[in-house]
Amino acid sequence: MDYGLFDADQHYYEAEDAFTRYASERMKREKYIRWVTELDGKRKRLMCGGREVNVIGNPTFDPIARPGVYLETLKNIDVSQDRAAAAFGQLEPIRPEYRDRDVRLQWMDREGVDKALFFPTLGVTLEGFLLDDVEMHYAAFHAFNRWLIDDWGYAWQNRIYAAPYLSLLDVDRAVEELDWVLKEGARVITLRPGPAFGRSPADPHFDPFWARVNESGVLVTYHAYEGPSDVSNALDQLWCAPPRPRVPEDRLLRNVIYSQDTAIMNTVFALVLHNLFGRFPNIRVATIEMGGGWVPYCLHKLDSAGGFMPRKISAFGTELPARPSEIFREKIWVSPFPEEDVEALVGLLGADRVLMGSDWPHAESIPVPRGYIDCIANLDSASQRKIMRDNVAGLIRA
Repeated sequence: MDYGLFDADQHYYEAEDAFTRYASERMKREKYIRWVTELDGKRKRLMCGGREVNVIGNPTFDPIARPGVYLETLKNIDVSQDRAAAAFGQLEPIRPEYRDRDVRLQWMDREGVDKALFFPTLGVTLEGFLLDDVEMHYAAFHAFNRWLIDDWGYAWQNRIYAAPYLSLLDVDRAVEELDWVLKEGARVITLRPGPAFGRSPADPHFDPFWARVNESGVLVTYHAYEGPSDVSNALDQLWCAPPRPRVPEDRLLRNVIYSQDTAIMNTVFALVLHNLFGRFPNIRVATIEMGGGWVPYCLHKLDSAGGFMPRKISAFGTELPARPSEIFREKIWVSPFPEEDVEALVGLLGADRVLMGSDWPHAESIPVPRGYIDCIANLDSASQRKIMRDNVAGLIRA
């Protein structure tokens, strides 16, 4: 390749004060987010209110798995390759490039990565732990978004584009936070996939938020989310209500019934069929770290959603401007996993709507981001460049 990559999915490992450096006075007073050290001094746990944030085994990220150590397991997951903790290999001390943006830029130079979108690791697990108090909810994520500017920047050196985390729990506060991150230079924002606190994310209730997105042109991303949610709580009640003596079996079933691909597919159903893009035609959405295997079924279901309803589907008093699958192809960009058939997805959506994402430096990542080119080796060079660089550059106007 004679060009630098624009990676649509890289990560940092948060500093331990990511949610507390800019804690509100009430957060400090009530110690709402705090670290607790076990008596033996060997492990620290993160607490939100009175709940442990238990999604990530070691939220200090030190030690941590090597980048890409789990990739081969993912490639063989459909043939029952071992997925035990041993597959993550020997842990190592955290590297400087995981937390220092200037060191990271040096690493990017060595690896041929010109620019990248950056997403949280710990930050995308907390929303479900912060739902019992709206004020604290927004104070915590505002603190996080302020920390993000300090440590990574919303457009650092016009190379690192870190995505602030937004929540639709309260529409007025969501608009307030959106306005703040836009003022600070955000080029991309990220939201949790799935229902929006009892509503479709495209419900007109949220139109003040989407109107601001539409006006600003900021890229909306939905990134893989791990943590408690309304959906996971509902699944517990419907499929594995207490008492639950078979916890591993419950987790297995939940991962199939409402996995990340199901979450993003349902989100896309709502955005398209509830006519978000008809009301706000400038909005563009990218799905990150949720693969592309769900796309063919999603396109089929979008066009058959009306059943015996008129072919021109209406939602919230407005008519969809085009066939639902055509709206998807115009407004949605997808970052498929490297272990998937990326070329088949390109054939379905076109090279203009597919984004390269390495997930570096996570254990599931491509250890060398430019290796993603192997997933699209049979495509022409123009299509490869779109996927490896130009598409995401156009989305954030970089």
